Amino acid sequence: MTQKPSKDLETNNLLLTHYPRYFDIDMRYYPGANNHQKGVNRTRLTVLIAIRFSIITPGIVRWLYGINHRLALEHLNRLEKDSLLRVVKTHRSPDGRVYVPTYTAAKFAEELMGIDVYFRSNKNPALQFNQNNVVHNLINAFVMLRGIHNYHSDETYAPMWSGFITEPEFKRINNLSDTRTVDGAVRLIDGSVAAIEIEHSFKNKTARQGILLKYLASLKEADYSKIFLFSQSTDIFNDIKRLHTQLFEEMPQRFDKKTRAPLLSESDAELLRASIIYRTKLCEEINEMFYS
Repeated sequence: MTQKPSKDLETNNLLLTHYPRYFDIDMRYYPGANNHQKGVNRTRLTVLIAIRFSIITPGIVRWLYGINHRLALEHLNRLEKDSLLRVVKTHRSPDGRVYVPTYTAAKFAEELMGIDVYFRSNKNPALQFNQNNVVHNLINAFVMLRGIHNYHSDETYAPMWSGFITEPEFKRINNLSDTRTVDGAVRLIDGSVAAIEIEHSFKNKTARQGILLKYLASLKEADYSKIFLFSQSTDIFNDIKRLHTQLFEEMPQRFDKKTRAPLLSESDAELLRASIIYRTKLCEEINEMFYS
């Protein structure tokens, strides 16, 4: 269902003019009426995930399609045989492996999305992604897909958002130096845009201050209207809240050496307080899927 543009999208912000075409890519899994249709739907979605997030794993496939590990491997290995994916063994992945897309997959995804895909193939598929970011990127993919595949306890479909733009896509269209490159952005059901951030490790106060200033610049530019933080740990959330509380008190009392203005005005602090939302809903699911 195509939604009407929201007020957030009716701006002169060049970044926002690129959002809708990514938000309109249908990333919901439809099982299909028969085995053939099921196979077609799974191939389509698996290739889109691999292209949009750079990698995919059996764990993501197992969860998304509601199948066991063996069937997930069979599905991915079939796509490898069809020259759509290549496997890379790595201890950085909870599954001990990831699958990366091929040039053939990029061309297929271009047809599906109607968007040019920036793709750089490599003889060594392990060089197509950053091994240090594997778990972070997989959690990011899970969170964004999980928001699309959300249901009430009575099985009523209740998505948290209707579409998303991934971190690689966000980076590609973002030329604003003041914009903090977030882990992605989502279009909420009311049409507004929220940034997505995956917080799976502790950061010090200096790092948090820099992040807050980048958030502030992006909020003022209307790149997004709020920031959703997700984590596997409530301890990480508590630490972020503690540092934010300190910074919101300290930064208005400290001054920029160049402008001599406060690092943060009281109204800026209030804007950040209201815009940063700690989403504890998926903590247990993320922990169980990636850390158990």
